[in-house]
Amino acid sequence: MAKDIKKVVLAYSGGLDTSIILKWLQETYQCEVVTFTADPGQGEEPEPARKKAELMGIKEIHIEDLREEFVRDFVFPMFRANTVYEGQYLLGTSIARPLIAKRLVQIAQKAAPMPFPMAPPARAMIRCGSN
Repeated sequence: MAKDIKKVVLAYSGGLDTSIILKWLQETYQCEVVTFTADPGQGEEPEPARKKAELMGIKEIHIEDLREEFVRDFVFPMFRANTVYEGQYLLGTSIARPLIAKRLVQIAQKAAPMPFPMAPPARAMIRCGSN
């Protein structure tokens, strides 16, 4: 099965962990790695991640500014719901992960289309009643 892997899309920060996994994917699976770096507004410049990915031989690099969608669809609803962690901290970086995952899947679908349709979202499969 590992030999069947031709392309992998990696959520890439440019940090040590994701740089190591990038190289490991290249060496272990001899596959093309596509990187995706999201900017949800954490204040870090995403361009160093591009430079590191280029140095590691990555040809397809995606960097996206997700600030507007993040604030509109995640931060504002979080504030309205008064969402806190351990009863005292507002959710921080973790609240961006669903948005990052959403874009990662969209990029993967374009980068390496699957030969079969993907399953519908879980909410579409929920049925009411007893049949």
